[in-house]
Amino acid sequence: MSKVVLSETRNRVRWITINRPERRNALDSETIFSLKDALGEAARDSDSRVLVLTGAGGAFCSGADLRAGRSEGRPPGDVMEDGFNGVIRAIWNLPKPVIAAVDGVAAGFGCSLALACDVRLASSKARFSLIFVQRALTIDGGASYLLPRLAGLKGVEMALTGEAVDAEQAERMGLVNRVVSHDAFPVCSAEYAEKMARQAPLALAAIKASLHHALESSLDEVLSYEMAEQRKMARTADFREGLSAFLEKREPRYSGR
Repeated sequence: MSKVVLSETRNRVRWITINRPERRNALDSETIFSLKDALGEAARDSDSRVLVLTGAGGAFCSGADLRAGRSEGRPPGDVMEDGFNGVIRAIWNLPKPVIAAVDGVAAGFGCSLALACDVRLASSKARFSLIFVQRALTIDGGASYLLPRLAGLKGVEMALTGEAVDAEQAERMGLVNRVVSHDAFPVCSAEYAEKMARQAPLALAAIKASLHHALESSLDEVLSYEMAEQRKMARTADFREGLSAFLEKREPRYSGR
């Protein structure tokens, strides 16, 4: 079992924690591939309906570990494409909502990692930085695709300066969904994720897929896609349960079928 990436399921929520607090959860070769493996396991985990990605020790992720040196037995291109890009693709394609619970720094690829998640929760101590330009590098981890869609011109400025923004600034820019006080953050993050996990899992997966499809489609294509998916959902046991629960004025008990 990996020690640099921890994984557990509680109350239908899969928690994945990057666990290198001594390096502010910077990602070396072992950690990025362990994270990719953990995301694959989460996709197959029938007991969880929502995934929370977070970091240990008061940091989310400070990006790639530039002090780690060459990866063990892997060419650099393999780590970048299969490791770093592989993690972003795994989050994007995971058939469950992925929540980034950001406490402390999210810098470089760590910021890109948070942007790739479906929802971003930030503690009042969170800081976001696409620091690449200050290291004579370009942005990566899908930030070129995600940042302007989330934050528009403010996001462009963030990428070109490399300057950090605090949690409240990030919320105003549209980078995070909500900010919670640092002390309340662990409890509030868990409550938020568990509330989402009580929704119908097939519906959660379908909504995520529909939103992703719409990013690159015309309105007519989106309407056709939504209708086809809605017809599928109307034939599920979860839809029948949701309707019954509404009529009977009770909480639904979704089965994922």
